[in-house]
Amino acid sequence: MPERVVRFTDEFFGRLESLVPAERGADGRPSLTDVLMLELPVIRDRLAADFKGVTMQTPDPEVRVYVARGVLVLHLALYAALDETGSVEVFWVDIEQ
Repeated sequence: MPERVVRFTDEFFGRLESLVPAERGADGRPSLTDVLMLELPVIRDRLAADFKGVTMQTPDPEVRVYVARGVLVLHLALYAALDETGSVEVFWVDIEQ
């Protein structure tokens, strides 16, 4: 199966910006850039390669969730759905740091 296109919505980035500071914290808390550069590329690749295999169902049959331990953050949960073209649209994120 060919890889799917993965898109992150404005809603996703707005939520991410509210959860992660713009600058790296003195306590080692990662910055927004850290998360974008070190966490998201691997997740994007996994979603593109095997969306159904790496995600779990949610109560909404249209929405699936990808849950993982992060490199810089403790846990991530990304909520996504397939659009009409079969591309993955990631629209929400929760992070535990």
